[in-house]
Amino acid sequence: MTIKLHTMTAALAVRDACQRQVDKSRSIDHLNIDTIVRHALSDAATCMPCPDEVFDGMASAIQAQSHCTATQAFEQVLQLVNPSVPLHYSRWRHGGWYVSGIRYPSGACGCVSSNYPDRKWRIVCDDRRQALNDPGDVTFGSREAAARAEQVLVLQTWEALVRATTERGVGAAS
Repeated sequence: MTIKLHTMTAALAVRDACQRQVDKSRSIDHLNIDTIVRHALSDAATCMPCPDEVFDGMASAIQAQSHCTATQAFEQVLQLVNPSVPLHYSRWRHGGWYVSGIRYPSGACGCVSSNYPDRKWRIVCDDRRQALNDPGDVTFGSREAAARAEQVLVLQTWEALVRATTERGVGAAS
């Protein structure tokens, strides 16, 4: 990440720490800003590689889709590229699981399932798969492994979309 992204990450961490103090009716005078920034930058260092233009394109698209502020969109993208952010699951009517914390360019969330004849975990919307057990049929040992793989796959999808719109000379992906 660049200086801009590091600065935003640190600023958000400080803002959140101050807000927690205010919410608890505590003074912010004794916050250890150096420690807060160090932890924020350490967390940012664990993020999946994401070129700045892709990060910015994702944030612009999310801002347009969600009608949120640029800062809120930045926070969402930061969570999408952070493999240590906990994913949350909710049952899908067809036996799989919706995965919040994964967001496709369309706005759709992730979805994984083991509701297949072989009971193996798969990414439901995996375009690489033509048929079960054919080349491109990628399986995983657990729901979490499938979801984390989908997180990487979605980032690649975002990157391809943002690069395509940039090459066409169009604004941010939306």
